[in-house]
This record gives sequence, structure tokens and C-alpha cells, in this order.
Amino acid sequence: MPPASPPMEAFPVLTSARVVCRECLAMRGLGELPHVVFRVDAFLDVYSGPDAVVDACERGGSLRLLTYLAARDTESFWGKVAVYAAMHGYVYILQWLSDAHADRCEWGVDVLDSAAGLGHFSAVHWLHTHRSDGCTTRAMDHAAGRGYLSIVKWLHANRGEGCTTRAMNAAALNGDLRVVQWLHENRREGCTTDAMDFAAEMGHLEVVKWLHNRSEGCTASAMTYAAEREHLEVVKWLQENRTEGCTEYAFGLAAGKGHLDVVQWLHGNQHKGTLGHALRTATMNGHIPVINWLLASIDDGRQHEIFTRLALKLAKKSNQWRV
Repeated sequence: MPPASPPMEAFPVLTSARVVCRECLAMRGLGELPHVVFRVDAFLDVYSGPDAVVDACERGGSLRLLTYLAARDTESFWGKVAVYAAMHGYVYILQWLSDAHADRCEWGVDVLDSAAGLGHFSAVHWLHTHRSDGCTTRAMDHAAGRGYLSIVKWLHANRGEGCTTRAMNAAALNGDLRVVQWLHENRREGCTTDAMDFAAEMGHLEVVKWLHNRSEGCTASAMTYAAEREHLEVVKWLQENRTEGCTEYAFGLAAGKGHLDVVQWLHGNQHKGTLGHALRTATMNGHIPVINWLLASIDDGRQHEIFTRLALKLAKKSNQWRV
């Protein structure tokens, strides 16, 4: 025996299904037969299903659409749909979920964390006011890392979770001196050597200079990765103002990226890394100007011949036929 159909008045049947049934059944002198209507409705339905509400929430569907889809699927669990709504800042969807379907999705700290980390202040405020799930230090950490200073300030004033050293580290990575300075003045978590390392790697010289006056300092990774990304001014500043230097990989990394100006500077100022490694990385990536300069820097004729053969062998192996 087939399962009973839901009451017609409680189930939002597609208008197209009602029209088809009304016209076709009327031609045969029949009324609107519920089981036929539901069969036709199921055949014509390309909208609803277990993931329909989740997809609609992610795309910012209207409340009318959400209500309609939810009524057509009364059993599915929507998982992290509240997180998805928070990630897009859809306050009206968060309110709809909380008021009408709170038990059909996951809530928890990830919701407010996501809203804060993606800069949706209205969603942060609504969740703080209407939900009791709270958040974690990730909320301020991520907001700081993405430059949402107004949210950082609000979380600082209205919530007690605070942040971690990742907040200032991430702000330094983003090159946002405003956030770095605000955290320095208003929070106690501070940062780690990652802050200056990250800022140097990304070429944020003003942030590097400011962090130089703090006590955390940096590591040799700062100059190493600044060299790899061709931030020569940062490399020079670190050389003049810091003592960490670079690692033995800096020369090869810069050569492998084709940064001839950095290769030349490191060769004359740091004396770290081997010519063989630099030549290998430059050749395998087809950086002819760097290859030519490295070979030209070899004074010994025998060594020049050996490294030239090495370069040709590596070029053939790496299919760098231009070399």
C-alpha cells in the first residue's frame, strides 16, 4: 500500500501541477484527485530536495523561497547552513533559521566566528544579541587578519573571548599597520617572530620597520622569503638593521624565481648558499639572465666548464630548450 500523501492544504504543490491536473482531469469529468496531483507535482519538481534549502541559503534566496522549499522537505537536516549564511552576512536567513528551524541545522561558535572573519558586522551583532552560542578567539584573529578593524574593536568592547598572537601576526601578513598598532595599544597578546617574518615576505616594509621596535624580532626566514619574492628594499633594510641574516636557501630561491637583482645583491652581501644550487634552480626554471650571470661570476676556467655542462644537462632534463 503506497504511503499516504500529505494534506493538500499543508503542502505547497507546484502551480504547474495544479494547472495540469485541473485542466486534464476536468476534461474527463473528474475533480482534483490529491494522489494524482502529488504524482504530477513530484514529476515536475526540479527545485526541492535534501540540499535545496542549503543551496538557497548559500545563494541568498528570498524568505518566500526558503519557506516554500522547507515546506516541501520536512525531514532533511541542513548541517552547517547557519555557518554558510553567516559567511555571506545573510542576517534575515540567520533569523529565519533561528526562529523557524533551529533544530534542523548546526549552530555553535563557528557561526559567529565565520561572520566576524569575513567582515559581516550586522551578522556579528545579530548573533551576539539573539543567539547564545558565542564565539572563539578565531573571531578576532580572523577579523584582524583581514583588516576588519571595526569588528575587532567591537569584539574587544562587547565580548570576552579576546584573541591570540595570530591576530597581530595575520595583520602583519596583510600589511595592515592600523590593525597591528591598535592591537599593540589595546590588547596584551602581542605577536611572535611570525609577524615580522610574514610582513617581510609580503614586502610590507613599513610594518617591518614598526615591528622592529617591538621585542619579538624575526628569524632568518624574513630575509629569505623577502628575497624569494624580490622585495629587495626589505632585504636591504633587514641587512642594515637586523642581525638574523638569511638562510642558505635564499640564494637558490631567488635564482629559481629569476630575480637577478636579488641574486646579485645576495652574492655580494650575504655569501650564503651555493652556486651549484642557485644554478640548478635557475636552469630548471629557464631563467637565462640569471644563468648567464651565475656562469659569468665564475673566474676559474675549469669550474666554469663544469658548471656550464651541469646547466646544459639540467636544461635538457627539465625540457628547458631555450637554455
